Amino acid sequence: MSFTVTLSTVLVMLAYAVPGYLLVRFRKIPPTAIAAFATFLIYVLTPFQIVYAMQQADFSPYMAKYMGIALVVALGSMSGMLGIVYFFLRKRQEEPVYRICVLASALGNVGFIGLPLLQALLPHYPQMQIFASMFFMSLNIIMWTLGSWITTRDRRYMSLRKVFLNPATIAVGMGLGLLLGHVRLSGQVGGMVELMGRMSTPVCMIILGMRLATVPWKAMFTSRIQYIAVFLKLIVFPLAVLAVCSLLPVERDFVRGVFILSTVPVGNNVLSFAEMLGEGQDVAANVVLLSTMLSMVTIPLMLLLI
Repeated sequence: MSFTVTLSTVLVMLAYAVPGYLLVRFRKIPPTAIAAFATFLIYVLTPFQIVYAMQQADFSPYMAKYMGIALVVALGSMSGMLGIVYFFLRKRQEEPVYRICVLASALGNVGFIGLPLLQALLPHYPQMQIFASMFFMSLNIIMWTLGSWITTRDRRYMSLRKVFLNPATIAVGMGLGLLLGHVRLSGQVGGMVELMGRMSTPVCMIILGMRLATVPWKAMFTSRIQYIAVFLKLIVFPLAVLAVCSLLPVERDFVRGVFILSTVPVGNNVLSFAEMLGEGQDVAANVVLLSTMLSMVTIPLMLLLI
């Protein structure tokens, strides 16, 4: 893929973080307000983003087939990577930093960075945005089961109910209902869904900028284990996904789309779960921010492979 197009797309997305950083840095918004912005993002904008993405193509047997493949690839690749990294770090899991490292190795920002990349780099293949919804589902399944256990080492936090009763999964269900019913949102309703959906990426990056203004930069750049986690997510994981997908009897654009989604930085959900479950919050914030900053270089370089 074009290095210039990819780089410019990533730079524009990262530029959205600047206002958030400046607002908190110069005390126009208190750091305590970040949680409110994150709540608005998760409970309002994320569902709109998912529904809008799933309106980009009509349902057909072809769509059903590739949605199934996308779900299997997403669940298999993410859980497989988590399992491998956990195996090598299993003797260090008493320390929260190593648990976060395991999660960060595979769980990426497929929504707020992945979807805009798909829209910019694969405009001729809009159905990939629907296939990306399977990655949303996979993230939620993994985070509320395997991810919750890794973070807390307590099975009580594993919840099948929350796998299905959360904003992202509910939005996927709504999107599937509209897709199966061949319902296309149009007019003012369709415009509202599109506008709210497109707001999600800027708001996500603004929140990242806010968080960047609250963390000590030295701690973010001087921890070896954090660099290892970021290397696994930005380099090792995408290469492994590309190798596996290249063996599948699927369209080349599907492989490109899955590879794009695999190159994104560590997802905000890793930080959200760490904060919610009370384990490794500082490390999670550092890994999310560090990987997002470094992805400005790694994403354009990795996408030269396809």
